[in-house]
Amino acid sequence: MIRFNLNGRWIESTDIDPACTILKYLRTEVGQTDVKEGCAAGDCGACTVMLGEMTEQGIEYRTLNACIALMANVHNRYLLTPSGIGRAGDLHPAQQAMVDTHGSQCGFCTPGFIMSMANLYQNACINEKQALTDDEIHAALSGNLCRCTGYRPIVDAAKKMAELPKVDVSKISTRAGVQTFDPDTQTLSPQPLQYKDGHRLFMPYTEAQLKALLKAYPDARLWAGGTDIGLEVTQRFSQFDTIICVNRIPELAASQDTGNQLWLGACVTFSQAENELAESFPSFAQLLHRIGSRQIRNMGTLGGNIANASPIGDTPPVFLALDAMLEIDGINGRREVPANTFYLGYKKTVMQPGEYLRGIRVNKLSAEETLTTFKISKRYDDDISAVMFALYLKVNNGTIDSARLACGGMAATPLIGEKTSAALTGKPFTMETFKQAADCIEQDYQPISDVRATDKYRIQVTKNLLTKAFIELNQKGDAA
Repeated sequence: MIRFNLNGRWIESTDIDPACTILKYLRTEVGQTDVKEGCAAGDCGACTVMLGEMTEQGIEYRTLNACIALMANVHNRYLLTPSGIGRAGDLHPAQQAMVDTHGSQCGFCTPGFIMSMANLYQNACINEKQALTDDEIHAALSGNLCRCTGYRPIVDAAKKMAELPKVDVSKISTRAGVQTFDPDTQTLSPQPLQYKDGHRLFMPYTEAQLKALLKAYPDARLWAGGTDIGLEVTQRFSQFDTIICVNRIPELAASQDTGNQLWLGACVTFSQAENELAESFPSFAQLLHRIGSRQIRNMGTLGGNIANASPIGDTPPVFLALDAMLEIDGINGRREVPANTFYLGYKKTVMQPGEYLRGIRVNKLSAEETLTTFKISKRYDDDISAVMFALYLKVNNGTIDSARLACGGMAATPLIGEKTSAALTGKPFTMETFKQAADCIEQDYQPISDVRATDKYRIQVTKNLLTKAFIELNQKGDAA
């Protein structure tokens, strides 16, 4: 049985397919057509909804793309759509501001923009904040596309909504009865959410439960953020005999600072990681702002990005450059493997059936160490990398003691450039050193040509990024 709150009304049903997308359920099962289908791939944002979860601080909301998020996401949570965010017949400030600034043109994208704005309002404006910055607005709307090119009045609407009478959607979500946070629910045994043809979806709340499920179903499909599984469902019409959702396990969604090291649970989302990494790895945190959209970053996880083993994943090259350790657990016991031995080939890793990625451990940078990341893509926001570049350096008294260059989009797996890294190590920190090292790029990488870039472009841009890294570090004096 799936139980969730839709626009203030609790729904409990044994007939809901947990592997159905939220968008399909809303439009075809309950006639909630205010949520639109644009791309069915998590790109356009027309299907944006707000998902709330009860915490000790109250209901916390985030946006997500209903077109690729599965219904299991909403279990024991609060779901809001555009028609549900008003109060007693009045418009929500995000809606009223769009009217006042003439922010809607053809109107198809408008519901998605409204939800992104309403979530920004909920998290930033109801606590007496009177103004939103351009950066906050652009970040919130980066996953919403308008074919009419009406962005200027939409941004005006986002600025104006903070001036309007306050509306707290938490009160809308709980108007059918208040549900308080109950930590004891985390110890419940995971009951399978059955779906068509006897397929199963499990939602464990502890690692012990997860391991028991993996012992019974070692070939089950693990689901963390679900952004890739959602695409398989909507684009390839895939079905899975058994899905195990791992993102309700608190230990996997937590991080820990041990002083010299940072441990990140595999289910830490990109949105969480932006905050977790900001102080120790600012370049990495800035990179995360460009992974997908806010809706995608609210769903996607660090562990999923690593274990997916895509050659164009954005975070694996960074963890390679940082010489991260990956913690693997499961029916075979717990072990740690270096990130640089994790990938065996295209979409292949060292993980065995019945295992899961538990977390990532990275050493913090000392005063002599730097991390530089660059992402090359056709669009600045919400796009896949043509080249992902990450460079770790340790420089003492003008000499490079150690270097690790890692790139994505340049081979069948994320890959360390061994020869380029060796050409930097032990050399003086000068432009000449970096130019000479750039000549090794072609020995380390033999990329392919595809829709994102040609092989020659990828080689040349990686060479350019290496020299760009020197220029930026030299200007800031970070590697003096």
